[in-house]
Amino acid sequence: MRHLQPALAQSKAWMVRIAKVDIDSVYLEPYKAAIQEHTQAAVASEPGVLALCSVHDKANSALVTVFEVYASKQAYEAHLKTPHFQKYKTGTLKMVKSLQLVDVDPIALGQSRKCRQKIVAIKNN
Repeated sequence: MRHLQPALAQSKAWMVRIAKVDIDSVYLEPYKAAIQEHTQAAVASEPGVLALCSVHDKANSALVTVFEVYASKQAYEAHLKTPHFQKYKTGTLKMVKSLQLVDVDPIALGQSRKCRQKIVAIKNN
């Protein structure tokens, strides 16, 4: 994962989005596997994908939030056409009960060295 601390002017070209996904609980484990595979492929192969982070609600693990950062709208549009995104999208259609996409503007983005090291360690396992 690339370090997210460019000048604010550079981040204005970014496309930042939050996806709120409600998963059918019957499909939670297959969904988690699909989004993990998709995320790893995207950050490894697409220079325009700056960050993809998925989390689930502690009280209701079927509520998933995905934080997405792309270098530009064009990078996002290119991402949608990749084989790994198409596989994720078609493979999870029956798993998703609802999807809300929220475009946002970054105020502050940061990541500690310790966090980056842990992400790299997870990615390499």
